[in-house]
Amino acid sequence: MCETKMNRRDLIKNLATICGVAVANSMVSIPALASAKAFGEKQSGKSPTLFSGDNLAILRQICALTIPPTDTPGAAEVNCHLFIDHQLSTVYSSEQQQSAINVMSAINLASEEINKQSFVNADKTSQLALLSMLEASKAPFSETLRSDFKTIKGLIVFGYYTSQIGATKELTYLAVPGGFKGSVPLTTVGSAFSSKAYY
Repeated sequence: MCETKMNRRDLIKNLATICGVAVANSMVSIPALASAKAFGEKQSGKSPTLFSGDNLAILRQICALTIPPTDTPGAAEVNCHLFIDHQLSTVYSSEQQQSAINVMSAINLASEEINKQSFVNADKTSQLALLSMLEASKAPFSETLRSDFKTIKGLIVFGYYTSQIGATKELTYLAVPGGFKGSVPLTTVGSAFSSKAYY
């Protein structure tokens, strides 16, 4: 989403902490990064292709709860819900797309059963309690739904921290990390690294 260059290794490490190594690697694959860049270039006037209006509203609220606004805009304000819709539509399989839709439907159904109202209309405390139940795969949520929800959370983090706000305002941003020092004598650098360990 952001035009600035990201450190792919750090991004994978942070995503792996949240959603596991396999999911993190799939999110920052070459096709996923290319799709994220395309979303950033075409974001204005972007309309969802995968989620219906109700499911998109649920996803937007989950984004808002996952990374709420502070002194910088939160995930919902930078349109992470539209980013997730885009990524799922362009990078993920039809089975994975359906799994994400199923998660939104299950969250809303559980809210109607437990809170007697839709997820979007429930108060924030009830919404967080419901998502905590999903995180713990407590009834009515299954382990499969919990696993699919991890992918969505990972996409929220990926979307937010590759957005312009996330990359330049929330994170410490330096166009040239460490600065540029030209004409450095080799004696101050020392021996260059080699692949001696392989011989």
